[in-house]
Amino acid sequence: MQPELQRLIDDCYAAFASYPRPRKLHASPLRDSVAILETLTSAPLRELTGEQIGPYAGWAMTTVGDVADYKHFLPRILEQAVRESLWTGTDPPIVANRLKMAKWQDWPDAERGAIRALFAGAFSQAIEGHPDDGDDAEDWICGIAILDLSLSATLDAWLAAPSMNAALQLATFLTRSCMFEADPVERAYWSYVDAPTAHLVRRWLLSDRILQRLSSARGWTMPSDQWLIDKALATQAARRLERLQ
Repeated sequence: MQPELQRLIDDCYAAFASYPRPRKLHASPLRDSVAILETLTSAPLRELTGEQIGPYAGWAMTTVGDVADYKHFLPRILEQAVRESLWTGTDPPIVANRLKMAKWQDWPDAERGAIRALFAGAFSQAIEGHPDDGDDAEDWICGIAILDLSLSATLDAWLAAPSMNAALQLATFLTRSCMFEADPVERAYWSYVDAPTAHLVRRWLLSDRILQRLSSARGWTMPSDQWLIDKALATQAARRLERLQ
């Protein structure tokens, strides 16, 4: 992890430190609130594993707990999202959707600022990771789109990033994303993004700027990654043709 991103995670812990660990969780009859709380309090917040906090993160504010409970656990959920988002509730788009559900825009400035900075920093790290290493920039850009966090500026920054990994992440986004599906149900996390914002991202992916970025990357990519750039260029061409029909 980049030192700057670790600092942003620490800032999140500081921003939400005033929210105490819950002594009781309200939950749906379908959930064992006592067992869930025992698991969540079995270790200090920073030491909770994905297995311990992941299930709660997926149920939070829907069938388990309230906003104040979520705020207490949020720093660890965000850290898991950055480090190892194996659980549904720690996927960046799900975290973003939970924040939207909790009306996070009405939260204090320090809390909102810590969240904005964390999403921006996590995205910046994700585009610099190779897709084969598990980094997935699409998850973070989807979360940013859900929260409407300077989306246009973030897309511009991605396009301007000079590294090969940033280009490969872009190619992966273009070839694997389900955001182009006609049925909203099949758009997965992108169904949480409002229509105008999703349209902006789709238009950006099919733009000449993306074509130029991928075409220029094609000349200096590693042979083992060449197929991904070629597939992305073919995918974009097919998508652009569909728009003309």
